[in-house]
Amino acid sequence: MTIVSIFFIILITVFAVVAFFTEPSKADKRTHSRLVSLDQRSTSSGDDEPGIIRDTTFSTIPAFDKFLRSNPFAVGLQLLIEQCDQQWTVGRVVFTTLVMIGVGAVLGNWWIAPGLLGWAPGLVLGAAPYLYLVIKRQRRLRRFAVQLPEAIDLMSRGLRGGQALPATVINVAEEAEDPLRSEFRRAADEQSFGLPFRESMINLSRRVPVPDLQFMVTAILVQKETGGNLSQILDKTSHVIRERVRVEGQMRIQILGAVHDVSFSGIGRYHRVFACRCCHLAIERQRNG
Repeated sequence: MTIVSIFFIILITVFAVVAFFTEPSKADKRTHSRLVSLDQRSTSSGDDEPGIIRDTTFSTIPAFDKFLRSNPFAVGLQLLIEQCDQQWTVGRVVFTTLVMIGVGAVLGNWWIAPGLLGWAPGLVLGAAPYLYLVIKRQRRLRRFAVQLPEAIDLMSRGLRGGQALPATVINVAEEAEDPLRSEFRRAADEQSFGLPFRESMINLSRRVPVPDLQFMVTAILVQKETGGNLSQILDKTSHVIRERVRVEGQMRIQILGAVHDVSFSGIGRYHRVFACRCCHLAIERQRNG
């Protein structure tokens, strides 16, 4: 290995060890996350970033925490962690990434080749934590979108029973399954601690960027401004979402079936061409013989 590679590997290892021993415990992170989620307040500063990102500790190292707060990538990474519902910090993700890069660089410089080519396995392994978060986020948002019509029906039944709109949010938080339960519980807690209903719904749509949820939040907020039968609006919204999910499922099945048919037809043509070629070679061999 080259001297430069050894230097960077040692530097990454030392930084990762420091980050590991300064990482807070799981209980500390759960407590801090709970307090931060209950400390949301409406602001009029014009900042487009969600308040949860501004108040969350990015790292327990003060200098590193200050650096991450001014880094747009770290802010986006914190939002990604929130959307995955992971009890991680940005510092932990950075620590894991550095460890993976260091391990991959050591293996690459040892078994492949010293220099830039030896760092290729480290770069591939370093992307693993981020890809894990992206995949987990997609799965959670997809599950949220599938469960959303049930939450809308639950809110509609509560409104017909005479409950106020904030009370229906609490019903969803108590009776729904995750991830609906955790997100609506957070919205209910924000309302309980003084955040206006409008702001809590906007925060919910920011945390969960599902188009159906944003459509529902918009319908609710518009109804509160203009008036109307909200239970009927929610029923129609639930029906539209279910129909869209059904149509998307049918389209996905049809696309998979078409791909399946094309694949097998291609294999069948290949077999016919191969058989004709074998017959042609056999006939030529008989003539030559």
